[in-house]
Amino acid sequence: MIRFNFLFFIFVSCQVLYGQQSLDTDSFRRFDERIPIKTNGGYLFWGDVLFFHEWHIQKNIKFGSYRLIDGNAIQRAFGTFEECKMRLDEICNENKLQSMSGNVLIVVHGFGSSGHRTRKLAEWFRGKNIYDHVINFTYPSTSQPILEHAKMLNSVVSSLSGEVRRIDFVAHSLGCIVVRRYLSGVLDEKWVAASDPVAARNKFTPDSRVGRFVMLGPPNHGSELAVKLIGNNRVVRSFMGVTGDELGVKWAETNKKLGVPKCEFAIIAGGCGNEKGFSRLIKGDDDGVVSVEGTKLAGASEWVLFYMDHDDLLQTEVIFEYSLEFLKKGTFNEIKQKNKLQE
Repeated sequence: MIRFNFLFFIFVSCQVLYGQQSLDTDSFRRFDERIPIKTNGGYLFWGDVLFFHEWHIQKNIKFGSYRLIDGNAIQRAFGTFEECKMRLDEICNENKLQSMSGNVLIVVHGFGSSGHRTRKLAEWFRGKNIYDHVINFTYPSTSQPILEHAKMLNSVVSSLSGEVRRIDFVAHSLGCIVVRRYLSGVLDEKWVAASDPVAARNKFTPDSRVGRFVMLGPPNHGSELAVKLIGNNRVVRSFMGVTGDELGVKWAETNKKLGVPKCEFAIIAGGCGNEKGFSRLIKGDDDGVVSVEGTKLAGASEWVLFYMDHDDLLQTEVIFEYSLEFLKKGTFNEIKQKNKLQE
């Protein structure tokens, strides 16, 4: 069995490398269905471009191939986007799946991670039954520019049925910048060269279904840590990818392409509440990755600081509760008062 799986892997790799996915597609898809492949759900080179219930289609940014995976990250089809969509349509018919509708929450992970990192947060929201659908969006955070991450997010949002009434976001770290880029302007580079890019941004209207947005530990003014640890070191930069540069030494250029979200948004920051913070490499208070001051962004409806580090923002239930409170009511007032009464 091990030898057979290895040969099957070589067969699939050859299809990707030499662009022969169209060769006897029906037979290949049936073969692929009989031998499901367990994946890691996407990490270095795979990113989501379409969601339908627990099913999603991902793109490989290196080879341009696509795959259909289920809610357990098992590959169910492979080939072109059209071939994967065709198989998804067959599955929908076989299982009588209805169109997605109602309210949708999209959870977006940070730099150097994947949907595995935000799974706890996504599952917590699913358990609350507030949203009809919770999408745990994955993108190859170190392997392509922020613009391309935003394009993948746009593809997922655009694929949602017109029966979806509202779309909210909770994002962590770099994920906040990806959502901001998605909400900020046309998804290409040309508009930035306009004589007045701010005016061009102001004319842009995002999807009308976008509701509220919660940022967890956002590097809204770039990353001091990226500048100091990556800088212009070629070796480190080769591992951290172009996005590391965009958050660090090229932040000034990145910032030109970001606007203030036109939807209601809140910011939850981590730190020590003093001038030392968690990291000696960052000036002032910080969560070990992002400075407290660096999280702030004019126009936020709410901003709150918790004594915790960058990763704890994704693991702590009180953060989830604050996020839910804002997404429901647009304010932290009631949950702050509740916590005071309990102290």
